[in-house]
Amino acid sequence: MRKLLVFLGCALILGGALALGWYGYLRLDMIQVQREASQLLDGQKKHPSVSTPAGPIPHALVIVPPRSGEPIGRLEIPRLHLSVMVLEGTAPKILRVAAGHVKGTALPGPSGNIGIAAHRDTFFRPLREIRPQDSIVLTTSYGTFRYVVDATEIVDPTDVRVLHRTTDPELTLVTCYPFTHVGPAPKRFIVHARRQVMRLTSASSK
Repeated sequence: MRKLLVFLGCALILGGALALGWYGYLRLDMIQVQREASQLLDGQKKHPSVSTPAGPIPHALVIVPPRSGEPIGRLEIPRLHLSVMVLEGTAPKILRVAAGHVKGTALPGPSGNIGIAAHRDTFFRPLREIRPQDSIVLTTSYGTFRYVVDATEIVDPTDVRVLHRTTDPELTLVTCYPFTHVGPAPKRFIVHARRQVMRLTSASSK
């Protein structure tokens, strides 16, 4: 019996060490991806793939479609001290290290509803404190777009209405809910925002 207890104790210690090591690996991977994506975005801002003059956003803004995993921009909510790089796509490997742009939704520009998703227990955990009139800043290689929060709501995972196409420039943030739920969450927490400033800060004008 004593040998069995010793064996079980060693197994628990080893299991805990492995779990801690795996968590550390995931954390380091996330930090590295965020850093590399941020550096790539800053480089793209110096040499943008689309030319946009300073002033009102043109009605026909041509943007090079991103490939899966490529940086879309940097999402920031100043009041919540939230800052995260956004990559194209919402595959598990992407959401593990970044926020993801929902494919099929608009890209930052003069019109359309942009969908961005992230996990509630990592990058979007601060959203539990968000409230109307909060400012959201989305920085891309071709300009900086500013939004103001209109409202939040809780919906079923199958409710795709929140990502409907629009002609007005909007931003929709999606994460799981409740924030304290353990395991697969039964609901989705949605943040609706509209663009606040109808001007684009051109990277070429800096």
